[in-house]
Amino acid sequence: MPSLDYSAEMSGSSTIVPPEWVVCRIRDPTVELLVLDCRSPDAFARSRVRGALGVSLPASVLMLRRLANGKLCVSSVVREPRYREWFKSRYRTVPIVLYDSEGLDSDGQVSSVLLQRLRQDGCEVYSLQAGGFAEFRSRCPEWCESGGANDGDVLGSSTPTSAAALLGLETLRISGVPLDPLTTGDVEDRCDSGLARDDSPSGASDPPFPVQIIPFLFLGNEENSTDLEALERNNIRYVLNVTHNLANAFEGLDRGIKYMKIPIEDHWSQNLSSFFPQAIAFIDEARQKRVGVLVHCLAGVSRSVTVTLAYLMQKHKMPLNDAYDFVKKRKANIAPNFNFLGQLLDFENLLNLKPSHCFCGGSPASSDEGIVRPTSCRCRTLHFTSPTRTTPDSGIDLDRWT
Repeated sequence: MPSLDYSAEMSGSSTIVPPEWVVCRIRDPTVELLVLDCRSPDAFARSRVRGALGVSLPASVLMLRRLANGKLCVSSVVREPRYREWFKSRYRTVPIVLYDSEGLDSDGQVSSVLLQRLRQDGCEVYSLQAGGFAEFRSRCPEWCESGGANDGDVLGSSTPTSAAALLGLETLRISGVPLDPLTTGDVEDRCDSGLARDDSPSGASDPPFPVQIIPFLFLGNEENSTDLEALERNNIRYVLNVTHNLANAFEGLDRGIKYMKIPIEDHWSQNLSSFFPQAIAFIDEARQKRVGVLVHCLAGVSRSVTVTLAYLMQKHKMPLNDAYDFVKKRKANIAPNFNFLGQLLDFENLLNLKPSHCFCGGSPASSDEGIVRPTSCRCRTLHFTSPTRTTPDSGIDLDRWT
């Protein structure tokens, strides 16, 4: 019978524990422990440590950066929404054990980004020794469970069925993602859920209207869509309304404005990508007629941003990371929700876009619409590898984690 004598050992920045150490604490009713499973949803459903919570992120370097830099709340990676608040109320005060398929023994694994972030938040965090869950199941099979959630188990978690289709963390590897030196208070002030609704206040204030993305394409919110003087001043004759409940402000008033409405809510269940072809065609029609087009939603941070990114990706062959950075430089408070980012990743695959590897801006080549793409590289190329290809990241300082 295992005893509490099993000790933890340090390996790099991680405290490694054997399976028996975890079992002893699960068995002890006086000891509280959070166990996080960083594997895919399918693997989690097949078998997992008893009482473990499944965690996952979209396969996007953008969200990894937000997690690493304290702009994404740790609780948002918990796969089952009903347990996120429960986790958020405990994770700073309760010991946490992370595991994946083989063990968190590489700083390049995305699960290590989560481990580093938890440490940054002041958590007491451990990882299973080499072998990960496979070793745990081999040595302690009676402490594994499978299938959906047990309604009587507060830590149970069912396999996600949402349209967000979140991917398991273990499938990605990265070269490095920096952590900003944030205090606990800073993290709470700066992070969001990653499922941000664009009808809520954003972390950064909106820049003055108009926010011009490229010479004819403007990004905005509800207030901007009702500012007739600004619309006329910027020769905006097309307005793309990406909401289900906002009226087209000047429709039928003979103001010479053509409208298109996409009736979408800012919610994980919504399929915004199904409207990409019509939206892109509408925006491009404005370009061909040499007039401006405003893309807006309620707050101008999620739905309208998603459509704008899709346009840049298709018409300017910009990979998602590049398009996101391009728009963010012009409007700092953008925050497409997880589901929409996942749809953009699928769109990137559909367009067969190959991410560029340069972020230094050296020897730029400019298009007639103000989009600058570097043609020669003087920077230190850094990237992470997804299950299918290599995708770049920008602004990474490898020395921050050494």
